[in-house]
Amino acid sequence: MASLIDVALPDDHDPAQGFEVEYLTCNMADVVFTSGRIAAQTFARAADPSQGAPVDIWWLFRVRSGEAHFETAGRRIQAGPGAMFLISLDDDFRGSITDYDGLVLALPRRSFLEVADQLNDACNILLSGNLIELLTDYLDRLETRVVLMSPEELRQAGRATAQMIAACVQLSSDRLQQARGAIESVLFERARLYIETHLGDFDLTPDRIAQQLRISRSALYRAFESVGGVAGYILRKRLRAAQAELVASNNRQVQEIAYRHGFKLASDFTRAFRREFGVSPREMRERVRRRSTAG
Repeated sequence: MASLIDVALPDDHDPAQGFEVEYLTCNMADVVFTSGRIAAQTFARAADPSQGAPVDIWWLFRVRSGEAHFETAGRRIQAGPGAMFLISLDDDFRGSITDYDGLVLALPRRSFLEVADQLNDACNILLSGNLIELLTDYLDRLETRVVLMSPEELRQAGRATAQMIAACVQLSSDRLQQARGAIESVLFERARLYIETHLGDFDLTPDRIAQQLRISRSALYRAFESVGGVAGYILRKRLRAAQAELVASNNRQVQEIAYRHGFKLASDFTRAFRREFGVSPREMRERVRRRSTAG
């Protein structure tokens, strides 16, 4: 980093104590993904970075712990845990961090030519909103996957990540449309995890899910359109969970199983079960019992 920024230890830090840093960096072609933790430091943009040539890189920060202070000619920010912000390495800046843990993505201008002006406008402010929360979820999940990807998968993921960032950091309708697939996949995953956790709740409805995830109902419906809608998805998950318990437990009453999986009435459960599997819950249990006896 010496060609880009000048780094120093805080004034109260004894150099003899050493400097701790642990990070993973992955070149994904369209972005460079870095995660890890860095000890407290002060920093400033180098007086003549890259021998005077334009750097043409933004850094996107996602703070998990610690605090970061950045100051440019026009703006000053203080970012704590959960914050996301963007800086340009072509701007003069200075600042400091406490012991920091999080993500830093290097965004080369060549990957964001169509939205360069919008990204410049978003620099040195704390980013917020539903799309930034989606981007945060996406980057956190990406971190768990990069070490498992092949080189070709990393390149493909890098292109998708660049589209996701461009769509979420600046909000033009064209870029949102281009990256809608990536956005909806993150929405689907967030909603899926919520549904799995609350599958037995009687009031697990699309309205409740949208409210809890702080997204619009229309966005939720679009995310589940390819699987037949969110209400249908919930019903199928409940029925499959109930079916698994039904065949595994001969002693539990059908009504009890229905109730445990979000059905208030056994009659509603039986009708939905028959539509899904072609037999009633009791008929399925009997078939499993006969096969077990015959075996």
